[in-house]
Amino acid sequence: MVRFGVIGFGIMGRLYARIIHESPRARLVAVASKSAASLDLARKTYGVPVYDDALQMMDREPLDAVYIATPDFLHTPFAVAALERGIAILLEKPMTTDPDEARQIVDTARRNGAVGTLRFGNRFAPPFLRLKEALDRGDLGEVVALNARLNDRIYVPTQMISWAQDTTPAWFLMSHLLDLAWWLTGLKPLRVAARGVRRVLPALGVDTYDAIQALVEYEGGAIGTFETGWILPNTMPNIVDPKFEVIGSRGAGFVDTHEQMVRLATAEAFTFPSTLSVEVAGRLQGYLNHIFNLFLDAVEGLGPNPVPLEDGLLNVRTLAAVHRALETGALIPEARKSLQWQGE
Repeated sequence: MVRFGVIGFGIMGRLYARIIHESPRARLVAVASKSAASLDLARKTYGVPVYDDALQMMDREPLDAVYIATPDFLHTPFAVAALERGIAILLEKPMTTDPDEARQIVDTARRNGAVGTLRFGNRFAPPFLRLKEALDRGDLGEVVALNARLNDRIYVPTQMISWAQDTTPAWFLMSHLLDLAWWLTGLKPLRVAARGVRRVLPALGVDTYDAIQALVEYEGGAIGTFETGWILPNTMPNIVDPKFEVIGSRGAGFVDTHEQMVRLATAEAFTFPSTLSVEVAGRLQGYLNHIFNLFLDAVEGLGPNPVPLEDGLLNVRTLAAVHRALETGALIPEARKSLQWQGE
């Protein structure tokens, strides 16, 4: 039985607290959050000790693992503290928003022999698993080009999260796309160019990018175009609009999870409800559970790490290159300075 703490009790923290609570292999031991309302909810829902100081929770409670679901830029202190104590971490994406901090997390995990897994759950969603199978079989030939987009309704940066001004749609969304590109193809990025727009959200008092597009050149000559933004109208039938395409020398693969195979029309709205995570016999089931169970396998020594921290480090360095290109207007060669993966 893996004893779990949850750090951060927002949308994802509450979701994984439920998954942990329902798992026959894990036990929710404690929850930490800076929000008094969240702590009160955790206490009432699960009857576990709650803390407004995550370090205090890690020192007082008998923990084997923690799930870290704080905002992007606050991952590092909790990840490092847990790993230094030999506590395994299931860490939300992106790993951090700073390459040096990402390197610190990787080094701490190695030094302490602790398991660290990035919560890149799309790797375990059935549509992407099918695409991965086709690529691994060679059905599509050599990868020539990748085209991907992941856009959100404007609800996300204006209402769903309170810290949108401290991140960008690239950190928040493109991290998923770049991880999928790496996992699907195994190709490392060489050079990056990017452009972004700040117009709609700054006018609403949220000082961040509306949309970002990046061009990535990969080893072997493949190229990828990645688009992320979060100003789609709230009338969109789904909160996210995800597309991923792989063009190969002998074929092509296309994934579109926007509609989720279900359409519901009511007097209030037309929606595409998610089927990637559903309730079965009173318990959540789906791709979020898959990565969780594989993480448990790794913690218990029953299987490999499903998403190693080293993958997160490459992801952060690529995103850092995207932001360097955004800030400097640099063309493709200059952004390479941020990648620095060679020799790892």
